[in-house]
Amino acid sequence: MSKRVFILFFSGLLIYSLMNADLTGILSFGAPPSSTGAPGEITCAESGCHDDGPNPMKNSNHSLLIRSKSNALQAGDTALITIRVVDSNIRRFGFQLTALDAHGISVGTFLITDPNKTQLLQNHIAFTDREYVTYTKDGTLSLKPGNHEWKFEWVVPQKQNGPISFYLATVSANDDNRDKGDKVYLMDTTIHIRQSTGIAKEHMIKCKQFGESLIIDNPGFRTAMNIFSIDGAIIGSHIAENGESVMDLRHISKGLYVLHSETIIYPFIR
Repeated sequence: MSKRVFILFFSGLLIYSLMNADLTGILSFGAPPSSTGAPGEITCAESGCHDDGPNPMKNSNHSLLIRSKSNALQAGDTALITIRVVDSNIRRFGFQLTALDAHGISVGTFLITDPNKTQLLQNHIAFTDREYVTYTKDGTLSLKPGNHEWKFEWVVPQKQNGPISFYLATVSANDDNRDKGDKVYLMDTTIHIRQSTGIAKEHMIKCKQFGESLIIDNPGFRTAMNIFSIDGAIIGSHIAENGESVMDLRHISKGLYVLHSETIIYPFIR
C-alpha cells in the first residue's frame, strides 16, 4: 500500500469513526455558545447537532419564568429564573439562554446557584460580548420522564435604557446517542426595567485583598460581580450588598484573576 493510499484510508477511517462515535459525553457538557436563536446566531437544529427538521419549533409546554421579590424588576434586583420543559416520555433535556439589549450585547449578570446542573459559557470566536447559561452533563437527565427544570439567578443591570430580550433554546433528546429524532425549540421574551430614583454608585466600590479574602466596600446599590480566570472563564460570583462584604478565595486555585462587574475591574492574585 502506497503512502498516499494509506493516508487516504486512515483519514476515511477517522472520519467514519467520528461520525459514528458516541458524542453524548462531549455535547452534554453544555450547548455550543451562541446557539440560542438570538439575532445572528444559529441553533443546534440548523447546525446539525440536533436535526429533526430544518427549523426550530415553538413549544407552549416549555417556559421561561423571571421572578423577583418586587412587583416590577428594578435596577440591582436579583431575579430568580426558572426554565421548565415538558415533553412526554423524554428523559434527557438541554437549554441555552442569553439576555441582550437592543444592540445585541449581554446585559445583567447571571449567577449560577446550582453548579451541578448549570454553567456559564462565552464564545471566544464570535459574539464575544455575549454570555450564556447552559446545562452541565449532570443537568441533562430528568429524574422523572417527561419534564425537567433548571434554576439560577440574574441580577438586573444598574443602568439600562431600553428593553432587554431573553433568548432561549431548549432541546428534547431521545437519548439514542445520535442526532436524529431530537427536537429543538425556541422562545424569546422582552422585559422593561423600572428605573430607580437613586443614583447608582457602583463606580465607588473599593476592593482590598486581605490574605485569602477580598474585602469589598460598596456604598451604593447591591452589585453582582464575577471572577474571571486569566483565560476568560468565569469561575465564581459574588453579590456585593450595600456596605462591606467579604469574598472567600479559598475555593479557587492559585493564580491571576480579575473581579469584574458592569463597571469595576479589579485584578488580584490568589
